[in-house]
Amino acid sequence: MLKDWFCEALALQPGEELLLPTASKAEATRLRNRLLKLREEYPDQADAESVSIRVTLVKRRFFVALRREPLSPTVAFKRATDGSIVRMTLSSHERLRRTAIQDGLTAEQIEEILGSAEDEHGSKEEEPK
Repeated sequence: MLKDWFCEALALQPGEELLLPTASKAEATRLRNRLLKLREEYPDQADAESVSIRVTLVKRRFFVALRREPLSPTVAFKRATDGSIVRMTLSSHERLRRTAIQDGLTAEQIEEILGSAEDEHGSKEEEPK
């Protein structure tokens, strides 16, 4: 049943939230921990990480909140020493390389795969500046 609720949370629009009612704070904490474990085991980690899981109190009742976060895991913000904030993104080429490394592919296999993908699309993807 928890897997079904987690899948429902994945289908939410960014910023939407799913609230699962619980009888107590202890039950909410147990449920949250089980959902965190489920999220950790989910095959598509980039998608799974877009769902935040927390315990919340609404009108004196405990809930576990599953919220679809609006930001992509490929977007980050860098704060410079002068205090300015700059939006940064990872290129799809770099994401593919990191995923391939996590999947245990060798450097030769990765270059072969990325090289054939570049041939299909014409040229290498430019890095964001």
